[in-house]
Amino acid sequence: MALPEQKGGARRRPTPGVWLLAVLAVVLGLAFSAAGCGSDDDDEAGGATTEQAATTGPGAPVSVPDLSESDLADAAQELADEGLRVAVKYVPSNEPRGQVIGQSRPPGSELQRGEAVSLNVSIGPSPPAIVTVPDATEQTEADGRAALERAGFEVQTIKIPAVEDDIVVSHSPPAADRVPRGSLVILYAGG
Repeated sequence: MALPEQKGGARRRPTPGVWLLAVLAVVLGLAFSAAGCGSDDDDEAGGATTEQAATTGPGAPVSVPDLSESDLADAAQELADEGLRVAVKYVPSNEPRGQVIGQSRPPGSELQRGEAVSLNVSIGPSPPAIVTVPDATEQTEADGRAALERAGFEVQTIKIPAVEDDIVVSHSPPAADRVPRGSLVILYAGG
């Protein structure tokens, strides 16, 4: 069977840049799928613990809790129990050190499981020296925790059931942020 003759010039082949973008899109899609993004597999956990999925991706809508006047550790746990992540921003305040003094989403608003709520956390009236948060990602939870503790930070780990490997996938505040020594860093890790 003969194909009809096309009019005009020769057909152009996709450029290497187009192929690179296509391959990148496929790789990212597979990575998100492998990490559990978009899955509801944590519904089997059956209880509200730090091992209930906090960052496994979109799912059923959840209600943002009222975190005002909570301390950061309790607020991070409460968000994890709802399937939400925390994004920490340490700010000057006369409120006690470590207290949540503001949140980006109003209490009662709906988010998709896996989304983040930014929290403003007081550094207190007399904050200690400001230091840089080291990068603890892509390390085991124990190694990431040790690196942060050596830099003078307190650490709280929230487990992500969809990530099977014992690896830190993110932390808040993120690497290179400058915050008071002794501040709490929330690690999100698999395992």
